[in-house]
Amino acid sequence: MQQDTHKTKRLANIVAVVFSAVIAALGVAGYQRTDDPLQLMLFLGLACLGYFIVLLLFKGINKMLDSLDDSVK
Repeated sequence: MQQDTHKTKRLANIVAVVFSAVIAALGVAGYQRTDDPLQLMLFLGLACLGYFIVLLLFKGINKMLDSLDDSVK
């Protein structure tokens, strides 16, 4: 298991959950206005996809921070 040397794992989870919750809330609000279940399913799918994209972005940020730590030493 990889160490979280930069303490970004918790921040990544919080940002990912908040981002996906906002996208899901937009989908629910849109569904209430239009009664279109396809729109709701699309936004819920985008919320799930967004969660994983944010986690991947933070994984890339961790790799970049690791490379900066290696270049300083």
